[in-house]
Amino acid sequence: MGLITFASALTTSALYYDSDQAGQYFTAAPVSLLSKTYTNSMLAVLNARKRIRDRQQLEQASPSELPTLPTRH
Repeated sequence: MGLITFASALTTSALYYDSDQAGQYFTAAPVSLLSKTYTNSMLAVLNARKRIRDRQQLEQASPSELPTLPTRH
């Protein structure tokens, strides 16, 4: 998703700085897509955090640690 966001931002900036004709809004379409791609990227990050947190909780519940030997004092 980040690649689409980057491409949309790059297209927007290229069209904005390259427009020779004042009053022509060539950046309207990429800008409208840019806000949607930023939102989708943010939601993807939030969903990934939930999945990672759930995976870590499952790993803590399973006995994946090495047992320790009792020590005598």
